[in-house]
Amino acid sequence: MNNKERVLKTLSHEQPDRVPFFYWGVPEFTSRMMAHLGFSSRDEMMDYLDVDFRWVEPAYVGPELITGQNGDAVKKDIWGVKYRLAGKEGFHYWDVAEYPLKGVTDPAILADYPWPDVSLFDFKVLDAQLKKYKDYAIMTAPGFSSPGLFRIIQRLIGREEFLDVMMYHPRFFHTLVEKVAGFYNEFIEKFFEVAGNRVDFIRIADDFGSQSGLIVSNEIWEEIVRPVFQKYYEVPRKHGCRLYMHSCGGVRKLIPEFVMVGAEVLDPIQTRAAGMNPEGLKKDYGHFITFCGALDEELLLRHGTPEKVREGVKELLDVMAPGGGFILGPSHKIKVETPIENVLAMYEAAREWHY
Repeated sequence: MNNKERVLKTLSHEQPDRVPFFYWGVPEFTSRMMAHLGFSSRDEMMDYLDVDFRWVEPAYVGPELITGQNGDAVKKDIWGVKYRLAGKEGFHYWDVAEYPLKGVTDPAILADYPWPDVSLFDFKVLDAQLKKYKDYAIMTAPGFSSPGLFRIIQRLIGREEFLDVMMYHPRFFHTLVEKVAGFYNEFIEKFFEVAGNRVDFIRIADDFGSQSGLIVSNEIWEEIVRPVFQKYYEVPRKHGCRLYMHSCGGVRKLIPEFVMVGAEVLDPIQTRAAGMNPEGLKKDYGHFITFCGALDEELLLRHGTPEKVREGVKELLDVMAPGGGFILGPSHKIKVETPIENVLAMYEAAREWHY
């Protein structure tokens, strides 16, 4: 059974030869892991961990995104959001330094904003990636290749201002939605013109939950989000591509909505968030959707010991893996300061576990 077959079997709610593996870490951690293992490429590391997924994405060919060096380095993403390096003691990461539309509420201003265009990307490079990874479960890469909506708007106007703008400046907010969705609809079309039916999953990524529960109402989901996500999935669905939904936080109440849109996988399953208890999720929704992730990143992986990680993996798999419908991975993107030995212990313990 190859990697692709293993993932597709668990999606059919059957037990493959072993639980499929997913990997998701910040670039800085991945670089540390590669150096620790003596590898020069991400693919070598993924093969060593026996991860079943591979990411594909077009090549960015636009203006340089990072200017300056070391402590003075500034990154500006395709949406115009600026980041500066933060952290200390060798553990650095990009943190938002400027929300370019913060304080703006006039829709007319958005007409002149420098919105990204699909000409920033070379989609032809996808062909070689798809041929290389044909035996793996192929998905659109996190980042610009994973369509989103609210997470992008939050970076444009500021997370703290997001709800106020949505509630009290609806014309402005709906224009933002149209701009973001318009870019991604064109991006998806260009992507699948090259990819055809060779991509297993389109990853649609947004965050609708916090530790305490949903941060959006069912009304907002139905009025704003669902129509956008349904449109995102139109072209991929025609090519036999499955929908892989990403949302952090306590999103239990939205799981039926995700399924209705067409989602077959939900990640990353932050089990410490409200309503995201593994036993309850498996019991209530395990027949309708496949769960991916769920091994606690914040406390167990980041602050535990390898022995505790092994225990946590066994406990999690005993609950979530039987009957298929589960893919093991971290409950959040692995942070740069996470002990490498804990991440290695996660995959080692999962390889040793049996149905």
